Amino acid sequence: MIVLFATCTEYSTGVHPAAKSTQAGKKIFTDNASTQALLEKMEKENRVQAYYPVFQDVHVMIYIGFGFLMVFLKKHCWTSVGFNFVIAAWSMQVAILATGFWHMALVEEEFHKITLDIPSLIVGDFGAGCVLITFGALLGKCDLPQLWVLATLEIIFYALNEGICAGLLQAVDMGGSMYVHTFGAYFGLAASFHFKNKLAQKSPASDENAGGYLSQTIAMVGTLFLFMFWPSFNGALASENQ
Repeated sequence: MIVLFATCTEYSTGVHPAAKSTQAGKKIFTDNASTQALLEKMEKENRVQAYYPVFQDVHVMIYIGFGFLMVFLKKHCWTSVGFNFVIAAWSMQVAILATGFWHMALVEEEFHKITLDIPSLIVGDFGAGCVLITFGALLGKCDLPQLWVLATLEIIFYALNEGICAGLLQAVDMGGSMYVHTFGAYFGLAASFHFKNKLAQKSPASDENAGGYLSQTIAMVGTLFLFMFWPSFNGALASENQ
């Protein structure tokens, strides 16, 4: 992953470490061309200030909202939070690369380095959210290596589906109800069929599949975090798609 990000990505102009902040009124220009150049530079640099609060909300949903939500099984509490943390961090990185690749292959039809900025981090969080929805259908049935392989494969097809639908067909899905939630849910249901499905059906409700009072209370905390930040999730990339 380090090699791929080092060779296949580059910083956007506004978030490059060498970029310097510019304030309006700091220098007076007499011609329109200079003023326009200043405004364009400010617009690129202000993307961080504009998108970071929304990215922060979506990030909280992925790691705190989903993390605590997955604690509803009484015998899978700490494991759920730990798996959620590791799988989400990995899926976010893969989603940035896979989404950028499929958009270049299907929409732009030319290859270049993938731009890294705040919107690309939000795109990565969306991909991680898709995997974590799938994780909810497989909770307690898979170990970490299985989840790692599953998440990697799912992100590849998630990005392909998003590239075809949003890129080629121009089907707008601002809140991710189709590309994130529905895709993740059905992918999880299909994957759960291959992971000890008969054993899960025979397991008594009081054993592995049950939730406890404390675990379900903590899961409610995760639900509240998800509920509070839904507006940011729904509108995070709205201006990017206008």
